[in-house]
Amino acid sequence: MRLGIMGGTFDPIHKGHLLIARSAMREARLDRVLFLPDGDPPHKLPGTPGAHRLAMVRLAIAGQQGFEASDMELRRQGTTYTVDTLEQLSALAPGTELLYIVGSDTLRLFPTWKTAWKVAALCRMIVAPRPGDSPEETRWLQRKLFADYGLETLLLSEPGPDISSSRVRELLCAGQPADALIPEAVAGYIRASKLYRE
Repeated sequence: MRLGIMGGTFDPIHKGHLLIARSAMREARLDRVLFLPDGDPPHKLPGTPGAHRLAMVRLAIAGQQGFEASDMELRRQGTTYTVDTLEQLSALAPGTELLYIVGSDTLRLFPTWKTAWKVAALCRMIVAPRPGDSPEETRWLQRKLFADYGLETLLLSEPGPDISSSRVRELLCAGQPADALIPEAVAGYIRASKLYRE
């Protein structure tokens, strides 16, 4: 079993997340992709309650084969660290190969992660390049992280789209439509729940 893990605040989830997850599933031959909304991450504080973010993730992936959502990190008390999630998943499904899906911007932060060495021992990483990335710099970073931490990484062949949750929030707070950037069901949920208004 090859399990892809996609963490993030998902505040809100957008079409870029889904495109990257599908690319990772195809290129890394994943059996499943597990979407894990962050609880209290060390690098980025979500502004929207976890129940809303989880509901939006479930709506976004509904009907998409191999995609699942979990509230594992939302249920954890205190700061949520990737290493704790990986250890929990390893214990729940021994023998499962864990592949953590990140953007290249997140990969650059890897040396700042809690127990980076341990994370490298627990999983491989699938890296989605960002628009405008230098392939040479990203490959250099992959080699350095392998040399320094033993972290094995797979770089996806295509960059993710130039979409961010912060841009979606900016549009919605300004009263502008963001339907082109988010799944239809998510847009409906945001309107019904009156999220991202000033």
